[in-house]
Amino acid sequence: MAQTKIAYPFFIKVIRFLFPILESIAPSVAVKWAVKLFLTPFQFGFTPTEKQHLDKFKMHDVIISRFKIRTYEIGEGPLIICVHGWAGRGMQFYKMAIDLADAGYKLLLIDAPAHGMSEGKMSNLFEFIEVFNGLKEKQDNLVAVIGHSLGAVSISLAISEGSKVPAFISLGAPVVAQDILDEFANKLNLNKTTIHGMREKAVTTFSRTFDSVAMETTFKEVDCPVLAFHGSNDFDVPVYHLDVLKKIKPKTEIRRIEGIGHRRILKDERVIKEIKNWLLTLK
Repeated sequence: MAQTKIAYPFFIKVIRFLFPILESIAPSVAVKWAVKLFLTPFQFGFTPTEKQHLDKFKMHDVIISRFKIRTYEIGEGPLIICVHGWAGRGMQFYKMAIDLADAGYKLLLIDAPAHGMSEGKMSNLFEFIEVFNGLKEKQDNLVAVIGHSLGAVSISLAISEGSKVPAFISLGAPVVAQDILDEFANKLNLNKTTIHGMREKAVTTFSRTFDSVAMETTFKEVDCPVLAFHGSNDFDVPVYHLDVLKKIKPKTEIRRIEGIGHRRILKDERVIKEIKNWLLTLK
């Protein structure tokens, strides 16, 4: 498949220019900078459309573990928790949440630490899990969880470590660890030595290897019903990651949706309809 030329923002172009210079003169500093960038989500505000729908949601600032988190609620009925991806926010699920609320469900969206309206500047996968587990324990009548991108990765890891989830819907999940690092390296123009240093830093900082927390490892332990989607035009996460999930757990129901990308999957009518129908089969 032909490579798509990416139009990077100016600050990314600057980083791409500076990194090879830093790697050549101070490789250890390059690793530290790369790790910091990896753990610092770019902040994006509400889109105009999200702002238009904010008044449909009940918003709360709650303390979960050691984090002050913004939540968004809509609907009444069986509960579905939605976990966004890296550099995302809860209101990215607004259309899906409104439609599912109309179908008789209660939706709970969250802004993870250092995302959206929640506090913090840096975060990581383990903080996503800490907030997800803490929030889930305070809820009743949970019927499913939905994770987009890193949100799906965090849910898979949480389940593999003992968190009980009745059903799991995965959207555009990055499954293969090396692909995640390769995409990050390509975006910032990093060399292999820096990526290797990041892998080592993960062990010293979190006492876990990068591969051990990737979905290609943790999904083996997911024992609840799973419905997984991926857009055919996803240029952030290759669509073959969906096939990897199916190979790991053949019982996983997968849907390859034509003509949509990594974020459009959250608003696509076909995806929402499939989710509604699948949720009915769980009753």
